[in-house]
Amino acid sequence: MKQMSHVRSYFSLALKAALGGFAAFGCSAQAGTPAESPQGAVEPPPAGGNLLKNSTFETGASLPWMTSFTNPATGEAVVENGALCVAVEKKGSNPWDAQVRHREMIVQKGHTYSVKFKAWADKPTKVRPKVGQAGPPYGEYWAGTLDVTTEPQTFEGTFTMSADDDRTAEFAFHFGGNLASAEPLKFCIDDVYLTDPQFTPPPDASRAALPNVRVNQVGYYPGLAKYAVAVNTATEPLDWKLLAADGKEVLAGKTKPLGMDADSGDTLHAIDFSAAKNEGEGYVLEVGADKSYPFTIGNDIYKDVKYSALAYFYHNRSGIEIKAEYVGDAKWARPAGHLSDKEVPCAPEAQCDYKLDVSGGWYDAGDHGKYVVNGGISLWTMLNQYERLKDLGSTVKDFGDGKLKIPENANQKNDLLDEARWQMEWMLKMQVPAGQKMAGMVHHKMHDKEWTALGMKPPTQAEMLRFLRPVSTAATLNLAATAAQAARIYKPVDGAFAAKCLKAAETAYAAAKANPAVFAKKEDTIGGGPYDDVHVDDEFYWAAAELYATTKKPAYKTDLTASKYFKEISTKEGDVPTSMTWALTDALGTISLATVPGALPKPEQDALRQQIVGAADKYLALIAKQGYHTPFASAGGSYPWGSNSFVLNNAIILALAYDFSKDQKYLQGTVEAMNYIFGLNPMVQSYVTGYGENALKHPHHRFWSHQVNEQFPEAPPGAVSGGPNSSIQDPYAKAAGLKGCKPQKCFVDHSEAWSVNEITINWNAPLAWLAAFLDEQGPKAAPPKAN
Repeated sequence: MKQMSHVRSYFSLALKAALGGFAAFGCSAQAGTPAESPQGAVEPPPAGGNLLKNSTFETGASLPWMTSFTNPATGEAVVENGALCVAVEKKGSNPWDAQVRHREMIVQKGHTYSVKFKAWADKPTKVRPKVGQAGPPYGEYWAGTLDVTTEPQTFEGTFTMSADDDRTAEFAFHFGGNLASAEPLKFCIDDVYLTDPQFTPPPDASRAALPNVRVNQVGYYPGLAKYAVAVNTATEPLDWKLLAADGKEVLAGKTKPLGMDADSGDTLHAIDFSAAKNEGEGYVLEVGADKSYPFTIGNDIYKDVKYSALAYFYHNRSGIEIKAEYVGDAKWARPAGHLSDKEVPCAPEAQCDYKLDVSGGWYDAGDHGKYVVNGGISLWTMLNQYERLKDLGSTVKDFGDGKLKIPENANQKNDLLDEARWQMEWMLKMQVPAGQKMAGMVHHKMHDKEWTALGMKPPTQAEMLRFLRPVSTAATLNLAATAAQAARIYKPVDGAFAAKCLKAAETAYAAAKANPAVFAKKEDTIGGGPYDDVHVDDEFYWAAAELYATTKKPAYKTDLTASKYFKEISTKEGDVPTSMTWALTDALGTISLATVPGALPKPEQDALRQQIVGAADKYLALIAKQGYHTPFASAGGSYPWGSNSFVLNNAIILALAYDFSKDQKYLQGTVEAMNYIFGLNPMVQSYVTGYGENALKHPHHRFWSHQVNEQFPEAPPGAVSGGPNSSIQDPYAKAAGLKGCKPQKCFVDHSEAWSVNEITINWNAPLAWLAAFLDEQGPKAAPPKAN
């Protein structure tokens, strides 16, 4: 047994020999049947309050127990016959490569703990249970290696915690590597307890039943149509009422039965309460005994959202102190993170021997990596928000100097451009310097050597080595496109910076044409996401479009008009209905050419605008078929990772179609998309932190990880979750019993659920874009016609 010096363990000496020297446990054999069907009376837990939130698995769910498999180990967990069993297909190299663990608990200094559990396997094997740290250096407060058989055995032990309180402790069972006697292998546990006489378990915080009447929990515009749904199996219309905050009825009508909605699995009734035009807060829709969450009818429903969604980017800046005066509360303030990024070496596979200053930029998502490809579409969206407001809208002044809470808000420049510049300057640093091999190309990403855990260390205390990853054609074209875009936008306000951007853009474009097939590897997943993309003809088109819109050089016009994307905007990525993602970027070029005055001769520009309107028509058609009125639909019965971003990006197409056509149906389509994001969905979940009665609370994020470690803050308002994902890749979502979920229900609001609840810059950017668009256009809308 490996034991830390600050822990005292107690055990039964009489059983030490029977356990082969496993000194931390007492063990009593219990008669039982084979692993697949354990029997016998449930033994009482040890005295004291139980730290574990699930000990008996009697509900059929395993949460918060989760598996963790490190490549090449693989396997799955399932609750069967009232026990948690893990089927190990590949055992991996190390004992911890295959494990099941319980977190969300605090082990306190000076407290004495009792451990008790039953364990068995489908063939004799070794297992190493431990109570200890959830992250580096993975210290153990109580641990050892034991032999389990095909008969359930009960193991017991105690220890006293002499170390400082561990607010992110875990109880884990390791059974991979040389511990596993064979593969495949099935290991099971049941009646698992970790008790403390000084601990009182908190009240059960099980989620209350969701309202059957679903609305946009932020609200509706007085002058636009108002849509809600009720979940009800009745086949005839039902009575509905709109109640004011004082409970008085202000409007009534009949629902429209819709039947079964395929993507949600809900049987729905539509509620059209567009006739309600009086502004007010606290409105509630009522259908029979069911009531909705309260909402507002007003013209300022997204006024705060458009700023808080942008504040997300300052919060996630790297290399600068995040000050309380800008984030609004000291809990979100922190010293500058990753100052070591000023001198980052190349990873061995990058085949370069220099170091680059790649400080600054935005942290990409829940991790502390920084990625050119994902950063590219995020930056483009923010710059396009400015360009659209300036050239097609009327409220660019709403983001003028002093409007955002950022350090640069007194420099006489538009604050959107100030925030965007923080990312643009970082992307410029990722370009290979002149004189080096592959000069002009751009490093795909930079991030930690290995993945880090949630709630362990803030960015300023991060110690993990960080590396530049290899260059890629996709990253190089992302820089070419965004730097060209920045060059024309910044030219009136900072000519020198604009010139620097244009030089980098043209250098990158030339380098990409000379190296058109340098791709990031799909397998590059240690410490950061791969963002691999082997189809870059859309990036070539995007870059050529931005360069031509900025320079009017004939060579770029030749390249962009020769592309298939000049003739037709994308409306699908594979089978998924969308026009733009980090890997599908042709629409970005088309939007810029359609937006910038004089970017193309009028007939050509009008043709591109019509392409955008045509794409919007396809998204309106999806809305008409969806019970929850989303401009999106499942592909093959599945929702992809980050499905909410598809909803948001499709809504940008709808918004631009309104700009180009002034047909109110496109404005209404944009509203429907935001209705879904803010609570009109089968989860009755506002997917944005801080907004709505049932707002998102626990996104996957290294710093905003209060759910994992209460010493860290919860997320501030304005962060949007990626939302439902049918693939449910993370252990928490799997343990939540989401397997087989309907596409729109593959979601759980938990910090560990990274495949369904991560937040990223390229998802928040379209949220900010749309909130600004609707705050500008929504109040102008003419009242809808009476039915």
